[in-house]
Amino acid sequence: MTASAVYMYAHRMAKQHGALSPWSAAPKLTAAFFICSLFLLGGGIAWIDEAENREYGEYKESAKQIAGMIASDLAARGHEQLDENADRLPVYHSILAALGRWQQHGLVRSVYTLKKNEHGELYVVVAPAVDGSRSGRIDGKHEQAVPPGTIYRHAFAEIEEAFRGRFAMEKHPRADGSGKSISTFMPIHGLDGTVNAVVGIDYDAKVYERRLKKERQKAAAIMMMIYFIAVSIYLLVLHRQIGRKVLAAHKKTLAANEQRLRQLAEMTMEGVIVCASGKIVEVNEAACRLLGYRESELVHLPINDVVVDGSMRPSCSNNGVERFEIELRRKDGAVFPAEIVQHCYDDEGQKVTVVAVRDLTAQKQNEEPMHDIVSHDELTGLANKEAMYKVVERRLADAKRFHREAAVMLLEVTSIKTINDFYGYAVGDEVLLHLARRWSEQEGITVGRWSGNEFIAVLPDSSNEKAEEAAKRLIEVADEPIAVNGLELYVTVNVGISVYPKDGEETKTLIRKADIARYEAREKVVSDFLFFNEPMADRLHEKMAMERDLRRALEREEFELYYQPQIRLYDRQVIGMEALVRWRHPEKGFIPPSLFIPIAEQTGMIIRINEWVIRTACQQTKQLIDQFPHLSVSVNLSPYEFESRRFVDKLARLLADTGLPPHHLDLEITERMTMDTEHAFDILSKLKSLGVTISMDDFGTGYSSLSYLTDLPIDRLKIDRSFVQHIQGKKDVILPSIIRLGHNIGVKVLAEGVETETEAAYLQGKRCDEAQGYYFSPPLPYGEFVRFLTEQHARRQAQELT
Repeated sequence: MTASAVYMYAHRMAKQHGALSPWSAAPKLTAAFFICSLFLLGGGIAWIDEAENREYGEYKESAKQIAGMIASDLAARGHEQLDENADRLPVYHSILAALGRWQQHGLVRSVYTLKKNEHGELYVVVAPAVDGSRSGRIDGKHEQAVPPGTIYRHAFAEIEEAFRGRFAMEKHPRADGSGKSISTFMPIHGLDGTVNAVVGIDYDAKVYERRLKKERQKAAAIMMMIYFIAVSIYLLVLHRQIGRKVLAAHKKTLAANEQRLRQLAEMTMEGVIVCASGKIVEVNEAACRLLGYRESELVHLPINDVVVDGSMRPSCSNNGVERFEIELRRKDGAVFPAEIVQHCYDDEGQKVTVVAVRDLTAQKQNEEPMHDIVSHDELTGLANKEAMYKVVERRLADAKRFHREAAVMLLEVTSIKTINDFYGYAVGDEVLLHLARRWSEQEGITVGRWSGNEFIAVLPDSSNEKAEEAAKRLIEVADEPIAVNGLELYVTVNVGISVYPKDGEETKTLIRKADIARYEAREKVVSDFLFFNEPMADRLHEKMAMERDLRRALEREEFELYYQPQIRLYDRQVIGMEALVRWRHPEKGFIPPSLFIPIAEQTGMIIRINEWVIRTACQQTKQLIDQFPHLSVSVNLSPYEFESRRFVDKLARLLADTGLPPHHLDLEITERMTMDTEHAFDILSKLKSLGVTISMDDFGTGYSSLSYLTDLPIDRLKIDRSFVQHIQGKKDVILPSIIRLGHNIGVKVLAEGVETETEAAYLQGKRCDEAQGYYFSPPLPYGEFVRFLTEQHARRQAQELT
């Protein structure tokens, strides 16, 4: 249909140019276009099929990693011992519980194992109960656990593939009563290396089908783009060929048009001159008056006789109209400026130039001198950086000559980036223009633009008191609402001040110190000013030194993980821990995360640090889960990792390298990371497909929309400590509401910052699931945390015995 539409458009274009049809105008080109269309159609189908196969392969590889971990786990637990009477063996219940845990995480719907009896029939070995409807309870016969020895009636070629020792996955999802699923099968090897069983895993196919659809759309879009290029080329070449055919018809009417144009040229007030082979061949009456010649004198006169030497351009292109200025000479020898508009064309191989001439004498005499803009900012009209540097130099020279003080200010409009992002640069420019105009009106202050959102001001004969008063005036002006296009906008301005001669005598020194004070003022959330002092420079140098040391800290193994226990409230059992990074500097001792984490985020080091944190946490947790199988570790994700396209693949490799089952790892995100809900859902779905759990950290302090909260695939809400600390105040109403909200959307709720038994008991009474805080334990180094777990475990066993 698309090719037919293109042909109809080409047919209409041919008609408009007088041709009968594209076939008559360009038969070979049109035939080639239709052949190309058929080729692109076949190629597009093949491309889409290849894209589907590629996506199938990627999904299969991801599923293979999870299946491999499950199969290894089962083999390690002694699955080889099980047969039709497996439920009589103690190891059966251990494996049944393990499979139950595996199918509670990620997109896994069910996990079961199969073996063959002596007749070659498949039978179920271990198949736990399945929550097929995801309702949180087992209801219905089809959801109950399948007894060992039950004959497996489904016939899948993939099962036989798995019994031959290879991982296999269904090619297409299949539908059942609970929706669509896709099954994979992984061999379980015995101690002798042979395959004695197969583990089957049914995955929810929604994510797979969504990714498949996306790949189809991407391939289709690319093919449509290629086809659009082919159509454009076809129409362009067709238009060119049609143009050649109608050119002959146009030439037939050229003679009549020339006569009409000659008459029109006589009517115009501007001179018209036609030149060929360096001589004038035709002129109008206006050109004769302009140059002081009769028509008979101008025709056949060399063009150089009326053009001042060096004034005429050496060549004329055929690409269109050219406009430029020139000097011409009249018959009496007088020279005058003229504006030339010329057009060149070929007339049967001869280059012909048509020139329109306008006298510029009066314009040149009345023209105002152009304003010198070299030293002024284009947007605001203020002195620019180079000019202001010279102004500061002159003011300091005057201050030195007359033994006076002077102040230099650097002003930064810190909120202009937000205005640019939300309303566009045009609105941001209007805001800067408004500030520049108002600041330049302030008496006794010379203001210029230093850079994009920075201005500089100099105050001659200014003490600290005068500089403070001037800074307040500038801030008061900036704090007023700014109206732009019906919007009422507000900005924040940070001002740094240095004073001559107290802070230095050189221009660059005073500007640098004012800039340091401005940098320090940025820490404040409202408009403010600061005078430079030496501790400011010291703090800046310390921050730069910390950044340098931070880059070496990983190589020198200066980071250490501390763990804070997470407690299940109803029985006070440790069910997890949060991994918290600490930096033990070889010279400065422990440096709080509040000091080095912001610097790590600014420099991008946070990605390498968090990768080390996750890897170390997984390695150490793997050492603990044999003795404490219910333990999981929580790790905070930074926004930089969350936005990284490679993070999911890196995490999958990391889990494989450390051998930690994915459901023992919990990733903590913040509400800010989910503001773009669609993007966040895509990333979280990929993370969930690995089998890890997701917690929303510091819930209640961010900007998440409750309407989107139910759409996000999260497992737990972590209530910010500020709500726990005010359980007897106004926030006492909010805390139970958050707990109910979490339970209503089907996730667990953990309260942070619990410091007293009163708070713990209150949370337990409100049915909060879990808690952490100094009441239970402060963050502990790994060795102390292991002792804490061991003591808790021993204490619990003693309580059970009594």
